[in-house]
Amino acid sequence: MAEPTGVLRVAAVQAAPAFLDPRATADKAVGLIEEAARRGARLVCFGEGFLSGHPVWLHVLPVTSPLQIELASALIASAVTIPGPETTALAAVARRTGTMVVLGAVERLDSRAASLALAQIVIDPDGRLEVRRKIAPAVGERVLFTPGGGDSIRTFDSPWGPISALLGGENSNPLLTWTLRQLGARIHVAAWPPHFNRPGVMGETMTITGRAIAYQNSAYVIAVAGATTAELRDRIARGPAERALLDSMAADPGSAIWAPRGSLLAGPLDGGEGILTADLDLAAGDWASLVNHHYDRPDLFQVRVDRSPVPVPLQLDTVSPEAGVAVTPDAAPSPDPRLVAEARRLIADRYGERLGTDDAEGLLPFVVAVLETSRRLEALDPTTDDPRSTIYADDPRGGR
Repeated sequence: MAEPTGVLRVAAVQAAPAFLDPRATADKAVGLIEEAARRGARLVCFGEGFLSGHPVWLHVLPVTSPLQIELASALIASAVTIPGPETTALAAVARRTGTMVVLGAVERLDSRAASLALAQIVIDPDGRLEVRRKIAPAVGERVLFTPGGGDSIRTFDSPWGPISALLGGENSNPLLTWTLRQLGARIHVAAWPPHFNRPGVMGETMTITGRAIAYQNSAYVIAVAGATTAELRDRIARGPAERALLDSMAADPGSAIWAPRGSLLAGPLDGGEGILTADLDLAAGDWASLVNHHYDRPDLFQVRVDRSPVPVPLQLDTVSPEAGVAVTPDAAPSPDPRLVAEARRLIADRYGERLGTDDAEGLLPFVVAVLETSRRLEALDPTTDDPRSTIYADDPRGGR
């Protein structure tokens, strides 16, 4: 595939939500996306937990304090479902303005339980919505949020090539950012909350990680922070000292945009609200990317990523009234033992002792699936049967 070329204008929207009000926050986001689009931005990015409030109170309130419990309960009540009415409004404005949107949200994973995740909503210019979830909530976040699964280690298709996105401290995980580089991301969205636990930490952390990813991944990095308001400060603070601390942290410089190899394109924005834009030369960084990849040495270093989603906590078996035994729905039938034996033989012939037992067994289901598809194809009448119906007959994603 040809490398993307041309110039892309991007926007880092450093904004405060309508605190714990998802509908009003979505309406505010729609207006900000429209404003960024009027400025020529095609990729519009928001901070962590923008919809509709990151729990910054955990920096000053004890976890079991009555006020923290009150705020956490309000956070649960305001968490959005994905998809839902708020994301429908966001998809509509993305489609209407022809922009791609990356926005942090507090997601309710199960309407029957108080299970939350820090999510990143990604909407392409056609309004198609996808989502990833923070794989390791940090510090106080762990009290409130469920970690995302391996299926959140991914990139997102865009008109300008693969885009990656991470939340907060994920951006400091070198194995994670390297994996996104290997997946082809040349534009990275590093989203952050409004502030950390003391003045100066937020801006410094965003600068260190933003420049590191830009340099090591030969990627553009849109580092976008949230913002806070006097209303939120007054709701959290229990006295003058906490008011002063929250004010000083909220004033920290935040959002910035970095070029491949780490030079500053725009920002940092001072604390408070604003829209930061920059023009990205999509052909820049090709030479640096080539040089960087020479250092990979896959013969010496390999990274294995488990892309499995988070397991469902409750799986109910059903009882067959005829047999009186428990039957697990959607259980896959056991493969033909002859195919399993043939698959093992093929793996052994191809790899011999170079492949360990565990790796060979991990490869086995894929080889069996190929053999099963091949057997079904051989049974087709080429004059009457559609091969697609056989190739995708057992594919849970359906036919193509």
